[in-house]
Amino acid sequence: MIEGIEVLMRHWGEQQRKCGQAGALSSTMGTIMEYGGCAPRGGVYGARLLIAGAGPDYVASEVEAALGVVERAADGGALVLLAVLRYVNHNELTLDEQVQVLDLGRGAAGRRSYYRRLERLHHQVAAALTARHARSSGQRKESRRDGDRMRKASHLQAKKAHKARGVELFKASGADRSSGDVAPISSRQAPMSAVQE
Repeated sequence: MIEGIEVLMRHWGEQQRKCGQAGALSSTMGTIMEYGGCAPRGGVYGARLLIAGAGPDYVASEVEAALGVVERAADGGALVLLAVLRYVNHNELTLDEQVQVLDLGRGAAGRRSYYRRLERLHHQVAAALTARHARSSGQRKESRRDGDRMRKASHLQAKKAHKARGVELFKASGADRSSGDVAPISSRQAPMSAVQE
């Protein structure tokens, strides 16, 4: 058994018991009764994930996606059933009852088969999560490169536009380029050295 995956799977099971599937909204009255008023806000507005306890969190949804990958593999349906029985466990079945439902045998042999299957589930979920993370990490890197490329191109375009505009302004007239806010020094003004004395 992989301890880190066990923690993730327990969290997934807890989220499944509390929130159900993604997109399932909790009851307003149930939320008021559970929290004694409005539910605490969680998450970020504008995010894809729902806030205030409506639906599973990000980690649970990633585990759910990994279980989808496991289910599509050979013998994956039995592994996902094991995950549901062990971690969601709506009926609060004991270990022996889970072994019996999964039809893995009786006694010690059934428990050994159960733990071997659990080990296989953990390894497949870990592989699926690692593949999902690598894929999203690659997409983030690619997105960052594309963003850097676009910023560099827009910076060069702006630089060329400003340079062309500056050349255009200075070519327009060879006359006075002052802004007009500088007054000529009159003969009646005292020199600066006289003011400082």
